[in-house]
Amino acid sequence: MAAYVEDTIAALATPPGTGAIAVLRLSGRDACDVAARILRRRNGEHALSFTTSDSHRARLARLVTPETGAPIDEVLVIAMHAPRSFTGEDVVEIHCHGGPLVADLALRAAFRAGARAALAGEFSERAFQNGRLDLCQAEAVADLIAARSEAGVAAAWRQLGGDLSQRVLEERDRLLDARALVEAHLDFPEDDLPPGVEADLVRTIGESIERLQALAATFARGRLARDGVRVVLVGKPNVGKSSLLNALLGRERALVSAEPGTTRDYLEEPLALGSLGALLCDTAGIREGETAIERAGVERSRERIERADVLVVVLDGARPLDREDAEVLARCGERPLVAARNKCDLAPVWSDSDVGVCGGRGRDVVAVSALRRVGLERLCAAIVAAVPAPGPSEDGVQVMRARHHVALVEACGRLEVAATLLAQRGELELVAAELQAGCTSLEGLVGQSSSEDILDRIFRQFCVGK
Repeated sequence: MAAYVEDTIAALATPPGTGAIAVLRLSGRDACDVAARILRRRNGEHALSFTTSDSHRARLARLVTPETGAPIDEVLVIAMHAPRSFTGEDVVEIHCHGGPLVADLALRAAFRAGARAALAGEFSERAFQNGRLDLCQAEAVADLIAARSEAGVAAAWRQLGGDLSQRVLEERDRLLDARALVEAHLDFPEDDLPPGVEADLVRTIGESIERLQALAATFARGRLARDGVRVVLVGKPNVGKSSLLNALLGRERALVSAEPGTTRDYLEEPLALGSLGALLCDTAGIREGETAIERAGVERSRERIERADVLVVVLDGARPLDREDAEVLARCGERPLVAARNKCDLAPVWSDSDVGVCGGRGRDVVAVSALRRVGLERLCAAIVAAVPAPGPSEDGVQVMRARHHVALVEACGRLEVAATLLAQRGELELVAAELQAGCTSLEGLVGQSSSEDILDRIFRQFCVGK
C-alpha cells in the first residue's frame, strides 16, 4: 500500500446509470478548495465557502465548470471536516441529478479543479490509514455493500462495529502478557520457570487456543452468510430438475422439455432461503452421455456436486427408482443432502424408505410438485436445515473471510507449538518466538502488521468511490 501525500481524490460513489441522484465524493487536504472552484451560491454570483461551522450541514448550490462558470446542475452539498469524516480527511459530497451525463460532467469538473481519480477502495484505504477503521472493519464495509442476505448484513454489521477485532485483540493482549512473562526469565537462563508460572502459562495458552479455534470454526457458517449457500439440483435426466428450478425461482428461467437431456450445461440463479442467500444451480442429468456435449455437461454437473454446500437430489415419484437414481445418490457421498420426490400430485410408485435402500443410508425425503408448486416451502426449510456447520460464537461473532480464517488457524498452530515446547521444557527463546509469531498472525488479521502487498490486494477488490 503506497503512502499518499494527502492529495485530493474524487469519484462517483453511486453506480453508473440513470437514477434519481448521483453522489460525487471528494476527499483530501484540498477537498474544500477543489469543491469551491466548481460550486457557486444558488444565485450563481459567489463561490461557495466551507467554514468549520458548515461541517455536516447540507446546502443548496450551483455546480459549474471551473474554467467558465457555466452551470451544470443545481446540487446539494455536504462538507465534513477532518477528522469527523469517513476517511478522517476533509470530505465533500456533491449530490447532483442522476443522469449519466450530468454525473460525468460533475466528475470531470472536479478533475479539472485539481482532484485526481480515486483508485478502487481508496476512500476506505484512507480511512484505514488514518485510524478511522481497522482492516476487519474496512472489509466489513465492502461485505455490507455486497451482502445478499439478512444474515450477511447482520454479520457484516457486527464486524463493522468492531466485534471481531475486539475478540482478536483481546487474545493478542493475553498472549503478549504471556510472552512478556517468558522473556522476563530469559535474562536468567540458568533458572527454569517456576512450576506454578509454567502451569499458568500452559493454561493461558491452552485457553487462547480453544477460544481462537472456536472463533475459526464459525467460518464455515460465516462464509455462507457472506457468499450464500451453494444449492445444487442433481438427478438423472427428465426427473424435473429444471421445472423445480423454475418453481423455486417463481419464473421460467430454464427451458423445460419432455425430451431427456435438454439441459446440457448448468444454470445458476440467486435465491432467498430465509435469512440466508443461496445460489441455486440446475445441472445436466447424470447418465452416460451419448454425445460429446452431453458428456461435457455431465462432467460439469459432477464438478458442481463437489462444490455444493447442499445437494437436492430430484427423484421422479411417478416412476420406479432405478440404477441411475442409485448412482446419483451414491455420487453425492456424505455431502449434506435433501431428496425431493417430484410429481407428488401423481400416484406414488415408491415409498420414502426406498430412498434409504437405494442410497445406502437413510435420507430425508420431501414430497414436491414442480408443476403444481406444492411442497416448495417444506423443501426450502429442509435445505436450510441441511446447511452445514454451527452458527456464530456465543457472543454472535462470525468469521466471514478466508483471510481471517487462515490467520486464526496460523495463530493456533503457533500457540500449539509454544504449549508443546513448554510442556517438554524446551528453550524459552523458542517459546517466546512462537508466541510472537502467533501475535503477529492476529495483528495481521486486523491490519496492524499487514504488508503493503496484502493491503493493496484487499482494497483493490472494493468498488470505486468506497
